[in-house]
Amino acid sequence: MPPVTFIYTNSLDLTADLLIARLGSEHIFRFNIDLWRDYQIKVDADGLFIQNPAGRSVHQSEIAKFYWRRPHTTARLYPQRDIPKEICYIEEEISYALRDTLNLLWAAGKVVLTEPMADSRIGKLVQLSLAHRYFSVPAYRFMVGSVDFLAETAAPVIVKSLSSERVNREKTLFTTQVNQQELDPQTPWFIQEYVPASHDITVVYIRGDLFAFELDRSPFVAQTADWREVAPEIAVDGWQPHQLPSELQDAIQGFMHDLGLHYGRLDLLLTTEGYRFLEVNANGEWAWLDFDNRHGLLERMLTELSPLTPCHPIPINRQIIL
Repeated sequence: MPPVTFIYTNSLDLTADLLIARLGSEHIFRFNIDLWRDYQIKVDADGLFIQNPAGRSVHQSEIAKFYWRRPHTTARLYPQRDIPKEICYIEEEISYALRDTLNLLWAAGKVVLTEPMADSRIGKLVQLSLAHRYFSVPAYRFMVGSVDFLAETAAPVIVKSLSSERVNREKTLFTTQVNQQELDPQTPWFIQEYVPASHDITVVYIRGDLFAFELDRSPFVAQTADWREVAPEIAVDGWQPHQLPSELQDAIQGFMHDLGLHYGRLDLLLTTEGYRFLEVNANGEWAWLDFDNRHGLLERMLTELSPLTPCHPIPINRQIIL
């Protein structure tokens, strides 16, 4: 069997679909954690053996590269459903086995591009602390159980989630402009200065290569601060290539080097006074920015993820440079 790239994800992943369509199914082995019933899995002293619903199997020795995508369990994918406790248990057991297998592949130098579970090492607060070295960063704070901020200025602020967990089965907290004096101090809040901006900027970083895009905020800024809440024709089709100034390119290179990341999608705002840094998603979505490979991003990802190209494993020692 030829070497394969193992993609660990779930069944609702258009990026994985695109990669398989472009690289060919013979070069990709996809494991969807939410469809675990359809697979046969064995992990022993000889490593991982897994067989998919079509009867195709792969052994750990045949995995040239491992790409961590979005391995959300059924309970995470469908929070509105009542998932039986025993199903949650089964999926957590399988997830544990795959995570440990991932660690073995990591030690063998086969995990590429995205760092699994990077948020546990370099979450938003770590990023923002380091970002001051390179970027203009909006003022921020995380608070709970404090009333101090209620007496402060009524200047506009935004709140957003640190964990990206749902508030309940139906609701997700997107970036939302609020009056901070109306916030419940007994609820945890990540509060950030509201930045009036003309454009959202997102930059895909791939081992030193930068692919920047911009989104005009004027069609939706009066309704929402978060472009993800707007109509698909704006949220997806509205993004256009953006030319980064050389000094910002250098700043991004230094920042990503200090974080120890091979991949990330950085989010910034463009204002009349320049760029403001928001965050970097170490496993940020990218395919929607260049489905048709008009801008070179897709081709760069295909080159990086093909099992037939040289492997550039992410480092095992991932200590940030403070």
